[in-house]
Amino acid sequence: MRPGRLLVSVVGMLATVLPVAAQPTEPVWSVTGYLQQSWPKQTETNRQIEQDINGGLGTHFKTWDDVSNLNLGLIALRTVAPGWKVGLEVDYSQGQIDGKEGVDLSGLGLGPGSVSFKQRYSIYADLMALAEYHPLGESGRWSPFIRGGLGLAYEQDTTRLGFSSGMGEGDVDLLRVDNSGWFPMATAGIGVDVYLSQRRDWFAEAGVSYSWARLKRDAPASGLLAPGPTVRADTDSTGPNVWIGVGRRF
Repeated sequence: MRPGRLLVSVVGMLATVLPVAAQPTEPVWSVTGYLQQSWPKQTETNRQIEQDINGGLGTHFKTWDDVSNLNLGLIALRTVAPGWKVGLEVDYSQGQIDGKEGVDLSGLGLGPGSVSFKQRYSIYADLMALAEYHPLGESGRWSPFIRGGLGLAYEQDTTRLGFSSGMGEGDVDLLRVDNSGWFPMATAGIGVDVYLSQRRDWFAEAGVSYSWARLKRDAPASGLLAPGPTVRADTDSTGPNVWIGVGRRF
């Protein structure tokens, strides 16, 4: 074979192979980190603070409606069909409300002093399986989506109500409740991904959702005001959420 024909043959072979090997592939994975603000109902918990504690002792302690409920989250999704992604979401947060006020508990045989209140969520975490649909695809600068998920959440919280006479006699536990447990949760929401460059690898994300999650159980209780060895703890985290985040496709 003459050199000219050999060169043409080699170039032809490379032309059939190299375009496939060099052609960029569409990213199939995306990972997003975000910050979320939630507005949980906490109907029974807030009622207990407002009526049982503030109403019974004459105090003015805050409820969960008066504080921010922020959590951090991470989502990993894989494209499984045009417009469709599935994956996992994990969230984590901590939070507390507390305060201290002067009171007169002579009716309980304690006299004047101060009452301290603290309700702390030392752990609130969830893990959910997600499905996400992009009705307009992901070829544009903006890509709206619909998202839904099911999973489990875990919570650990402590409520403590203490009294101090200020006479050096130490604190008196009026109420202490230790609550923890696993419970199911679900979420549904809408959002949008906005690509930050022509490369379409990094994107900003924002969305709104609604979550259903509730832990209702008999929790151990102790203290002067405890109605018994257990009380009905009802943590209702059901409510709306908004989030913003940054993600990357690869």
